[in-house]
Amino acid sequence: MQRTHLTTRIRNGDLVVGCAHVIRDEAVTEGLRAVDVDFLLVDMQHVAIGLESLQQILVALQPSDVAVLVRVPSNDAVLIGQVLDLGATGVIVPMVNTAGHAIRALAAAMYPPVGTRSWGPRRVASFHGDALDYARSANDNTAVIVQIETAEAVANVDEILTSGGITGVMVGPADLAISMGHMFDREDQEVHRAIQRVFERCQVHGVAGGIFTNDTDRAQHWISMGATILNCSSDATFVADGFRRVAAALKAPTRAG
Repeated sequence: MQRTHLTTRIRNGDLVVGCAHVIRDEAVTEGLRAVDVDFLLVDMQHVAIGLESLQQILVALQPSDVAVLVRVPSNDAVLIGQVLDLGATGVIVPMVNTAGHAIRALAAAMYPPVGTRSWGPRRVASFHGDALDYARSANDNTAVIVQIETAEAVANVDEILTSGGITGVMVGPADLAISMGHMFDREDQEVHRAIQRVFERCQVHGVAGGIFTNDTDRAQHWISMGATILNCSSDATFVADGFRRVAAALKAPTRAG
């Protein structure tokens, strides 16, 4: 299943592409079942999505093989465990600036002896037959992706990448630009060089590197630079863009003749 094999694909260096699912409506979620993406990203950090909304999303997706990565609000062990117990394929953990932060995120997502995740896979077990079947493969199939989005994290990238088992990293270009003193200028050349350094170190250490992008042209650029995990825009943006295109076409001056 794509849901359970996403982590293996990421570790193998395969290109995986997804988009953010931020519209809290089961009809939208159900409509995304057949979309040919490798994952949907549910953003609990910057969107008003809580555990109950996440559960509704996962239930609506259950008849499909769509993998779900959840960006949690913080590096919180309890919340990471709850998200995984609901059935998420993996977590994206923001503001990971040191190897210690990465180790903490990994421990929260892994069962002993690898980590410290508490036992209680009630909902997720139904996706895998029973709790024991899930437990046997949970550590191998759970994606733990940490965000590198500050100058401090870029300086510590080697230590983060070799901290002991993370599945991959995602660059957050907006926060990175801000932390480097460029506010929202993600296209500043110093920011680009920092992102490129992250991808180069990922290749050296054999860890997948990814990035958040707003459009396909920028995504293609970062793919050519070594990115293998791409989150490109969001369902809300696609809806707004669709309305803008319709409005522009209908309001355009009619050509004579």
